[in-house]
Amino acid sequence: MIRWLTLLFLTGWNVNHGSAAKILGLMPTPSPSHHIWTRALMLALVARGHRVTVLSPDPEKRPVANHTDIVIEKAYEKIADSEYEYAAMSTQTFLENTLTWFHWGQEACEFGMASEGAQKLVALKDKEVFDLIIIDVTLEECFLGFVPIFGNPPVIAITPYVSPPWFSTFVGNPQILSFTNSYILPFTDHMTFLQRMANFMIHSYVLYYRHFHHLPIMDNIAKKYFGKSTPLPSEIEKNISLVMVNTHFSLDYPRPLVPAMITVGGLHITPGRELPNDLKHFLDEAKEGAIFFSLGTNVKSSQMSPDKVKAFLDAFSELPQRVLWKWESDSLPGQPKNVMLGKWLPQNDILAHPNVCLFITHAGMLSSQEAIFHGVPVVGIPFIADQFSNIMKLAKRGVGVELVYHTLSKQSVLDAVHTVLGNHRYPKKEHKIQAYPALSIRDRFLGVEFVTTVKILNLEIRG
Repeated sequence: MIRWLTLLFLTGWNVNHGSAAKILGLMPTPSPSHHIWTRALMLALVARGHRVTVLSPDPEKRPVANHTDIVIEKAYEKIADSEYEYAAMSTQTFLENTLTWFHWGQEACEFGMASEGAQKLVALKDKEVFDLIIIDVTLEECFLGFVPIFGNPPVIAITPYVSPPWFSTFVGNPQILSFTNSYILPFTDHMTFLQRMANFMIHSYVLYYRHFHHLPIMDNIAKKYFGKSTPLPSEIEKNISLVMVNTHFSLDYPRPLVPAMITVGGLHITPGRELPNDLKHFLDEAKEGAIFFSLGTNVKSSQMSPDKVKAFLDAFSELPQRVLWKWESDSLPGQPKNVMLGKWLPQNDILAHPNVCLFITHAGMLSSQEAIFHGVPVVGIPFIADQFSNIMKLAKRGVGVELVYHTLSKQSVLDAVHTVLGNHRYPKKEHKIQAYPALSIRDRFLGVEFVTTVKILNLEIRG
């Protein structure tokens, strides 16, 4: 405790006197949504005067002062070659789904460490000194091997997810399973006895599998690329100083938090910006309102089975609202007149448009937070990981309903849309400030916790 208080005192002095830290960001996950969130964090640090080097598959599109990218090349092509069928994963058991994600992380670790970008960073070990390492260690712990080769600076672990259970173990955060539900289970904080039993068993097995199967694979990958004499990720993670998780009390359930676990939900969210002319015109002219349909960056609408695509087309053709659909192919046979397609769409800015009245989404954490912030109710179609839990939370709070993918039909789509749009219990955009006061106050949403975290970054400045 004395060490923490001393470091916090020194931190405040350093920030006030303009000291800048050299920060290494390890963001290896080949998932665009991860980098939407981690990019917001790293650019915020740059804006505060810190010098940042980031290893990731997603470099900045334009040069940024004090920001250096080292690229994990062809990461998306390689993970696509693995042929993970996200639609098929929606029918897996929750345990199978989690084990699939561990395997996904193991593959990403292997080709990520083999990349020219990762090896370029390894070659800098005798040339660069970093004051802090921030690492997205959701699944790819092998990258913790960079910590000892750069002199063991303090480490902050981050995740765009709500909080995988091993993040709590990093900092000794209690996990009271009688009301703290597993991040992969569609339970609330009011579980039945059988749900609590299932919650305990799944939680325990996930930690068991990670410790005895996943981490040894991570250790072996680290040995291969950092050398056998370098400390292993399974040991390095025990010295993580701080954890930052993408959650906010407006969406998550109450849970205990130690001071070293900081919630920074919604870092990626900004007020709506001006839309491209074609999108703006389409939404401005939506007199009956507009529905935004996007399944995120990993699940592609164009890869849905033909019968599911037809179900959406038939349902949308009967709606008075306009539909803006993130569709990754060049054409869509049978496209109704009220539907507009786009391969890439600025989701946050679209949700901010006053005519958007419904969001059909995969219920990823980032999408769920954006929907809440902008006051748009959702129809959630979960496929993987935390999406099942997220839509359950949204439903409990009266801001969404679930649509099950493998039983999806024209009628179920219409029923879900009419349930949300035709029921006064679901929030209307003009009432979003009253409905979500915490989210309408930006300095609370991005958080005093985040400011405190940034101060901690100056704990042990060298030079």
